[in-house]
Amino acid sequence: MRVAYYAATLLEIGGGLEKYFIESAHDLAALPGMQVDVLTMDDAFNLKYGRLHNFYFAKKFDPRLLYRESEASIRAKLGRARYLKSATFKELAGRMNEYDVVYSRNDITEPFFFKFVMGYRRLPPIIFGCHIPHVYLIARQLHAKAHNWLFTSWFYNWLASGVAGFHVINNYTHDFLQRQFPGRPIAKIYYPFDFDAFAAQAAQHPFPGKFATEKFNIVWVGRLVEQKGVGDLVRVVDRVNQTHGDRIAWHICGDGELKPLVESCQARWPNVKWWGHVANQQMASAYQQAQLFITTAHWETYPYNVLESQALHLPVVAFDIPGCSDMIENGTNGYVVSSLDQFVERVRSFAEGHRLPPEAATYLRQKINRERIYADLVAFFDRCRQTRAPRKPLSKS
Repeated sequence: MRVAYYAATLLEIGGGLEKYFIESAHDLAALPGMQVDVLTMDDAFNLKYGRLHNFYFAKKFDPRLLYRESEASIRAKLGRARYLKSATFKELAGRMNEYDVVYSRNDITEPFFFKFVMGYRRLPPIIFGCHIPHVYLIARQLHAKAHNWLFTSWFYNWLASGVAGFHVINNYTHDFLQRQFPGRPIAKIYYPFDFDAFAAQAAQHPFPGKFATEKFNIVWVGRLVEQKGVGDLVRVVDRVNQTHGDRIAWHICGDGELKPLVESCQARWPNVKWWGHVANQQMASAYQQAQLFITTAHWETYPYNVLESQALHLPVVAFDIPGCSDMIENGTNGYVVSSLDQFVERVRSFAEGHRLPPEAATYLRQKINRERIYADLVAFFDRCRQTRAPRKPLSKS
């Protein structure tokens, strides 16, 4: 089977979607009878798209954020899978027609191009992976509210009318899409995360700094954007430090437009260290030096930073949102909480010596069976390929 993973944006961005594409393409391409590649639009398109995207969100565009990871490291991680960039949609459509199925994402950009520019019927069966939340449970900003309206509207249903199936990663999205797209193939399949391979990077790629061993070290990792709850992170730091600041060291890893909030927090508290963007391969060493991982995200699908922290046996505190609630069993490998007050109390409890049972180290490892996950993915790809009507030929004009 020939499978193309496609998103308009570059793999060099280095987010959760990009990690999923790289790892899945690498492992599937190593299976017998599989050809798997990753397709994106080229750098020139992404510079234009990045400016337009940031204009919509009223943000200053920083082109450096497109290149958090190097292209050379990405190609090395892909193994037998290729990384192909297209300058035009005509070139992209021609490449897509070399594959049996195309796996894309559910963001508005891709269905728009499939519907209006390339045409679903002129392409192989398209599968949408729901790697951004279909609905934001915590929608405080206008853009988040607009997202919820758009993704549940007739317009999104129309844009996605040619999709052969949906791949989801959490229970909430699975149930929601079953109601929105009745009768459409929908499969819940977790990320095929390699816990041992990630943990091994701790010895191979040292973190750029050493944590104080006499402190209780807490790590937060993510883009410094509203989705990741940066404001709540700062509030947690402020409140916990009022009672436990002498025993805790905070380590914040990531970059983004809300970095002034983090810089202000660092200036206010001497036990806060902002490391900026840290290469993914160096994060295992950071988790290894810490005693607790926290995520203040307001919405996720199946966050990689929780998987990564669990590979190094860190307990997790997170808000009770889809994705996190699928990964964290209260009292077993961490806690999901419903308020900022509960979040602060859980952090204080760990700082005072609370520990989880031994099964915390293996809970997610037992839940995520990579061999079964890849078998389920291939079966779902094949199901979508067989249920799709024959495609129309591409225009030669």
